[in-house]
Amino acid sequence: MDSLLFDVRYAFRRLRQAPLFSLVVILTLALGIGANSAIFSVINTVLLEPLPYRDPGQLVTIYHYYPSLKMEAPVSAPGFKDYRDRTHSFANVAVESQWSANLTGMGDPERLAGAKVSGAYFQTVGVAPAMGRVFTVADDQAGHDHQVVLSYGAWLRLFGGSRDAVGRQMVLNGEQYQVIGVMPRSFVDFWANQTDVWVPIALDPALFVPGNYTNESMPLIARLKPGVTVDAAAREMKAFAEQLKRDNPTNFSPDWTLEVKALTDVQTGPIRPALLVLLGAVGFVLLIACANVANLLLARAAARQREVAIRTALGARARDLIAQLLAESLILAVIGGALGLALAWIGVRALVAANPTNLPRVADLAIDGHVVLFTAGVAVLTGLLFGLVPALQVRRNNLHATLKEGARNGTADRAGQLVRKVLVVAEIALALTLLTGGGLLIRSFARLSGVDPGFDPHHLLTFNLALPTARYPSATTRNAFWTAVMPRLAQVPGVQSVGGTTVLPFGGGWSTGSFNVEGYTPPPKGNSPWGDIRLVTPDFLRTLRVPLVHGRLLASTDDEHAPLRAVVDEEFVHRYYPAGTDPIGKRLWFGGPSPDSTTQWITIVGVVGHTKHEGLDADPRIQLYLPVTQNIPNDIGGLGIAVRAAGDPLRLVPALRNAIHEVDRDLPIARVRTMDDMLSASMGQRRLSMVLLVLFAAIALLLASLGIYGVMSFAVAQRTRELGVRVALGASRENVLGLVLRQGMALAAIGAVLGIAGALGLTRLMTAQLYGIHPDDPATFATVTAVLLLVAVAATLIPALRATRVDPIIALREE
Repeated sequence: MDSLLFDVRYAFRRLRQAPLFSLVVILTLALGIGANSAIFSVINTVLLEPLPYRDPGQLVTIYHYYPSLKMEAPVSAPGFKDYRDRTHSFANVAVESQWSANLTGMGDPERLAGAKVSGAYFQTVGVAPAMGRVFTVADDQAGHDHQVVLSYGAWLRLFGGSRDAVGRQMVLNGEQYQVIGVMPRSFVDFWANQTDVWVPIALDPALFVPGNYTNESMPLIARLKPGVTVDAAAREMKAFAEQLKRDNPTNFSPDWTLEVKALTDVQTGPIRPALLVLLGAVGFVLLIACANVANLLLARAAARQREVAIRTALGARARDLIAQLLAESLILAVIGGALGLALAWIGVRALVAANPTNLPRVADLAIDGHVVLFTAGVAVLTGLLFGLVPALQVRRNNLHATLKEGARNGTADRAGQLVRKVLVVAEIALALTLLTGGGLLIRSFARLSGVDPGFDPHHLLTFNLALPTARYPSATTRNAFWTAVMPRLAQVPGVQSVGGTTVLPFGGGWSTGSFNVEGYTPPPKGNSPWGDIRLVTPDFLRTLRVPLVHGRLLASTDDEHAPLRAVVDEEFVHRYYPAGTDPIGKRLWFGGPSPDSTTQWITIVGVVGHTKHEGLDADPRIQLYLPVTQNIPNDIGGLGIAVRAAGDPLRLVPALRNAIHEVDRDLPIARVRTMDDMLSASMGQRRLSMVLLVLFAAIALLLASLGIYGVMSFAVAQRTRELGVRVALGASRENVLGLVLRQGMALAAIGAVLGIAGALGLTRLMTAQLYGIHPDDPATFATVTAVLLLVAVAATLIPALRATRVDPIIALREE
């Protein structure tokens, strides 16, 4: 113990004597360790931390899966009933439906994000309320369903955290609901983490008929029975799907099946590849930092050869010298780790503030005990890693030769020089690999940003309006509201046009369905025509400036008194009609595969360009636009509103709200956003991956350039006598400059070749993160290699210029 304390005290003294050296090492380590700690905190929260439910490993979901369409759909009412009552793998099964509620009677009208859930929902996820109680099966039926459970945040915001909130009444969508419970702060709805309120779903018994099996709209959560695995449940549901198709052959597509997934896989599946790529990237940054610090310590150890030799001559053992040098490296690593943890905390706070929508559980990101332990482990490991090589060099010192050479510094240890060069080559290779990955993501993001969404997203304001059933109980009353409010919105100064739709582009919602096209026969065992179905007001397509290709757009005359009309997109025409066919006047219908006397024919009156709705990189689905006033296929109580503005659209919000309140003063508007913001948010995950990887690549490039600079500067210092002799014998300054530059660029060239080879293999792991570009894109490889070599030239040039200023008289006199 005394020896250890002595080594620590001596190490601190040595480091205080070289403050600049210590500061450079600490900052280098802080960058490497901080980046790793920040990314680990994200991985810890998103991939490693269990979901905030009881025994989350037992929770799964069931999808209706269409392999030929590559589509996972939620379940239906009859499906929910069958999976709950006719299967054996699940202890509990619950469904929910996204819902919104207009809150009135508590100040200004407010739109609450809500969910309707089946009676066993909270029992299935296994979370008890913080106050009151949650739903039971008895609450989940008509006449008993006007009860509400609040989220912790809604309880604080609406009731000020008052404990007498339980039992009070709330007016939601014009109807009285009683508060029966409040969920704990940590609880979030898996399918919609911004949920404010939950109410019973109280499914109508008429929905459970087998014909509704593919009326898919409700996400499901199930809890496996003890001892049942996800794979076993998946096998049972595959067999059950086949039995359903045999029993009801006309109700299902030929390739329809059931898929079981663990909830953790559902949450982390889309983000996992990007996070693992970033983890590999910060690992490279840490390796480069370690190589850099090892180089600095090797240079310092070479400068201390005489000191080490004298201590050895006085009786110091090799293991004592190694321990003392390792103590120095560990102290540097611990201080660097502490500073890195502070940098990680700043980075995580910035990430939480940015609130990327595509990153799950972003609000839970924190520097917790796991991250601190990880950082401590990394600090110790890196301290040993970069400290071991210079410590082992001590054992190679030739005591007699070192003491005889005295203060001569022109004969540096050749083994140490070789190690330093190898480390620099490794830094360059790793940096080029990261630069290539960052370059690929930049080019990919640029191509994605250049994708035409199919409409003009600029100067567009969007918001949602939901009509409560209590005030608007029929299609007639709802149509009357839209007929009254749309002209008022259009007359607001600064508004050019206004339109409404059931699903806004890039709004996160979706509405798909199957239909039939007159004259089109699906291939054997193929699916019926299927795609996105949008109910729109007459001016919606015009407001978005979706180009009209053929025919006409929907008009105000396409109302409930007119024949049924539709506008389709070019993708629809391409898939379902032979080339050269004029689709205007062609017909389609909803319902069974064969028309009958009850069939409601829908006539195509126009063809528009294809628009992007889910994301710029999404596979194209056909789009079918129907007049909202004709209420096909069902009545609609809410619309997303798009407003085309002459200037800044956000300035119109107060006036638009007032126009709505002229028609209904209790109707709030919700989710007010510009289309530009929505489009940007749809690329959030790709942007986050690109920014972080480019940041890590820039750090790696900086560290690699510092490594080259450090090695070449040390080499010039060690070769002062040699360079002086060369100048004395007639070598020009250009010769000396070229000599040093060639040596530095030789290291950079070797590192670049190795980096290209490594990048060709590793960037293939990024294929899923790229759009419109191949992982071995020659232009990207050429560009980043050129950038790295230019930086290497700059880093080598400074010590090379210093070498040209060596005075041969002074250099020789020092001998």
